[in-house]
This record gives sequence, C-alpha cells and structure tokens, in this order.
Amino acid sequence: MVDFKNLSAILSCLDDYMVLKGKKEINDMEANRELARAGLLKDSQPNPGSPLRDLLIKMRDSNILPQNIRQVYGTWTIKLSKTIAKLPLVNQFQYC
Repeated sequence: MVDFKNLSAILSCLDDYMVLKGKKEINDMEANRELARAGLLKDSQPNPGSPLRDLLIKMRDSNILPQNIRQVYGTWTIKLSKTIAKLPLVNQFQYC
C-alpha cells in the first residue's frame, strides 16, 4: 500500500500555486518543481517531474486518483480543484 499522508498538503500547495499564478491547469514537471520548492516532494535533476509521476501512477493503480488529475496520452495534467464542479445527484424517478 502507498503512503499518502501528505496528499492533502500536496494538493492544497498546487491549488495555492495555481491561484497565485492565475493558472487553471499545470503539467507534472511544473507541479513537481513547485512541490520541491515548497519542500513537500523532491524533484529529480535527470528526470524532472519523475517523483510526482511515480506518485500519481501509484495513486492511479490504487484507484484513488483525485478527479482534477488526468493522464492523457502519457502526459499528466493537474487542474485547479476549485474549478471542478460537484454534480448534483439526480433522482431519475422523481417525475413518475
């Protein structure tokens, strides 16, 4: 099992960074660089973004990847979590 005790700190750090920079979406290398600056996750010099990608792969394999993080064609993108809409649950039998 993967240890995700600082996952909420990582996500809040990335959200704060995106709000500060005025961005709605960042890639994995930019996210890992910011996490290394904040002291939450070290970055790899030969492979920038590799530690964050490894963490995201473990989260994906454990089926606990947050809704605002996507992998499309091998590229990880992290969206601002405050822009993710919470969809209301619709009762399909309410009009019968």
